[in-house]
Amino acid sequence: MIGRIIGVLSIPLMAFAIWGLIRQVRKPQRMRTSTPIIGMVMATVMLLVNVLILRQATPGLLGISLLVVGLGFGVAWGQATRLLRRGEAIVAKRSVLHIVFWGFSLAVTQILATFATAVWVAGGLVTMFFAAGTTLGTNANLLVRHMGLRRAPRPVGG
Repeated sequence: MIGRIIGVLSIPLMAFAIWGLIRQVRKPQRMRTSTPIIGMVMATVMLLVNVLILRQATPGLLGISLLVVGLGFGVAWGQATRLLRRGEAIVAKRSVLHIVFWGFSLAVTQILATFATAVWVAGGLVTMFFAAGTTLGTNANLLVRHMGLRRAPRPVGG
């Protein structure tokens, strides 16, 4: 009961977080090499914590398949973020679609956790493999592109 109350109260907080992210769309944000690396490490750690320590989901064939599909989707989804060189800095501009996808996946997770029965929530935990794969793929894409921009020759006089 308390969990459901907390879940319901967290919905406005989630809406506020999504609104804040939407306000950042297309605004350049400095990106360091460590930015995608931190995202990749955190996605891996969270997946391992949920699988090995909390034992909330077992990998199984479905989990591994979702991880692989998520990796592919994430690599493609990474293209929704533009990377530009501004002087010595690399800046990222996220697209509206990136934020919409993130907000939708967060909303579905929150709704499941708040209102669904335990069976639905347990089924939803399998999707953490897809989410982890997507995060890993997206950040791997950004890391490779970031490093490519770093190594690219700079124009003379610019």
